[in-house]
Amino acid sequence: MSMASSSRRGKGRKTGAGQSAPQQDPVPQETPIIQIAADDPKLRKIKYQTNYNFIPDQKTHRDDHPILKFEEDSPEWNKFEKLKDTELLQHRVINWKWLNEIGSEQEVRDLLGERLIDALDCIEPQYEELVLEFHSTWVHKEGTFEQGTSVSFSFGRKVYVMNIARFAIVSGLYTEQEVKRPEFATCLRGAYNKPRDYSVGGTELKEFWSTISDRPFASMNLITSVRNPVYRYVLKILSTTLVGRKSGENKANWIELFILMCSVQKREMNLATILADSFSRGRRGGIRAGLNLGPYITRIATNLGVFDKYLPEFLHRGPRQRCLGCRTCRRQA
Repeated sequence: MSMASSSRRGKGRKTGAGQSAPQQDPVPQETPIIQIAADDPKLRKIKYQTNYNFIPDQKTHRDDHPILKFEEDSPEWNKFEKLKDTELLQHRVINWKWLNEIGSEQEVRDLLGERLIDALDCIEPQYEELVLEFHSTWVHKEGTFEQGTSVSFSFGRKVYVMNIARFAIVSGLYTEQEVKRPEFATCLRGAYNKPRDYSVGGTELKEFWSTISDRPFASMNLITSVRNPVYRYVLKILSTTLVGRKSGENKANWIELFILMCSVQKREMNLATILADSFSRGRRGGIRAGLNLGPYITRIATNLGVFDKYLPEFLHRGPRQRCLGCRTCRRQA
């Protein structure tokens, strides 16, 4: 699949009013293998209440599962305590049948492209124990794209450490060959308040927003104010999949607008950095928050062979996905 280079490649990034700093394209490197923290004393370690780990051969009380028995007052335990009472978010995916019936299927396919469609059509089941373990242990060192310790997380008490390229592969978003291309490192990575390499800021998003809505641009923007119904549908899908959240469902945040902007303008974006940013904000929505991205966590666990040891029938299954169709769209309209 073609990966067009970002139009910002090779340009200076703004550091202040009227100032630019030279920006060097990263040198493509060999993708490091996945590192297992237990094999290297220098890598991150997670402490548990017990030194032994057993693999249950029956369904146990979720909070008693050995993979969630973090040492009290550890960073992972503190995260777990905040997340354990949060319901898993029910993901809603593209309703291709409905889009076909209303004559919009091809327009949506042309807008999104094959790679983004594959990312949004993540229909794997989600399991409470694995979602909680992943979110409780997830660490993303922003600004360390090439480093072998960019992201780390645990499955089955095993800590996996890797760079963004390897994360892109295990998440199923890119192939081994695709991440080795220079364009993988130089395409747009997201939208942020402060200047970052290979990213856009509020000015670009505001300009794009003015082309799709008559409302003033803000940090959160009403999806129903977008004139094009296909754009409205895509923004809604993003908020229930790749950038999932439970509250503010009629509002588009910066990252959702960034994805739509790249899709409309045919600018290549890095879905791995988008997913990493989403994992770093895994619980969104205030008092109505839902713990999101469970299907993507299952996909990663599958690619790492986690279910070879932890059988799905001995885990608690979370909400099943459903298709986002006419009822939700009409209600919001």
